[in-house]
Amino acid sequence: MLDNTDQEAGQATASQVLATLDKPMFVDNQLISVTGSVGLACAPLHGRDPQTLMKNAGLALHKAKANGKHQVQVFTEALNAEASYKLFVENNLRRALTQNELEVFYQPKLCLLTGRLLGMEALLRWNHPEKGMIRPDQFISVAEETGLIIPIGKWVARQSCRMSKDLTAAGFGNLQVAINVSPKQFSDPELVSSIAAILREEELDPSLLELELTEGLLLEATEDTRQQLDSLKKLGLSLAMDDFGTGYSSFSYLKKFPIDVIKIDRSFIRDIPDDEDDMEITSAVIAMAHNLKLKVVAEGIETAAQLTFLRRHRCDVGQGYLFDKPIPGEELIEKLKRYPRRPSA
Repeated sequence: MLDNTDQEAGQATASQVLATLDKPMFVDNQLISVTGSVGLACAPLHGRDPQTLMKNAGLALHKAKANGKHQVQVFTEALNAEASYKLFVENNLRRALTQNELEVFYQPKLCLLTGRLLGMEALLRWNHPEKGMIRPDQFISVAEETGLIIPIGKWVARQSCRMSKDLTAAGFGNLQVAINVSPKQFSDPELVSSIAAILREEELDPSLLELELTEGLLLEATEDTRQQLDSLKKLGLSLAMDDFGTGYSSFSYLKKFPIDVIKIDRSFIRDIPDDEDDMEITSAVIAMAHNLKLKVVAEGIETAAQLTFLRRHRCDVGQGYLFDKPIPGEELIEKLKRYPRRPSA
């Protein structure tokens, strides 16, 4: 608590505290590095009573930590609105799991050489009774923070396996379904056994399930994570690195982990053929991935020119609005009838 101090002076004091913490210190003959984060709320602008000021300073502190730590964050009303929305999402998301408000949409994935349908990516949607359709980017982070991502992930896996099996029964051949797996799901010690149980209970060939992993997961992988990935691979399913090129992309990760597929992020596809850099990067990624015997999927294909470029460089698989938007599960069988059939194995 700083008496007779305005916001500017408070920020200066907080910055001095962080600067002091920046300096390593010796404790019991060991050099220790310390970092800190500061949340700042000022009276009367951000509250007139201690309870309100402490709450708002806490919200600012939480934001400072979320932004990468070792920062000063001043409270704003936007942080209050963000906290209220997170509380709304958490409370409603728990109900959504039991009230059939969650839906899985499917975006087709095609062989770029033949145009045949190979499979689809499962994409989660939340159809809230009052708010309408809520996008994943508006609720997945809350699901991760609260741990709800673990039961939600299991639900998506089961629904996706059922859909793949239903499509085979409908005469579409064996179509692989890809599901996104959050790094937070790897904190679940039962991740591998739960996926194995779902495959067994739904009687789905493991080769028809693909797990899409983030670069961040591989970058921060612990020994437990490595063992989980190896165990998942031994089940017979496929592992893909999603959004390749947007973070810390390195082909060294592809040698360390049992990855089968890389997905080139849509940000590299969007400006083809107008952006020379994007074309160089994309063609190089395809060539290097093929040298490592990896399959390449391009996301976000929207134009014929993009498709022509990707075909010329022998990209294996593509998805995007040029072919289809994500399709609700109940409409999928009818919508897929326009694609050439792929015979069952």
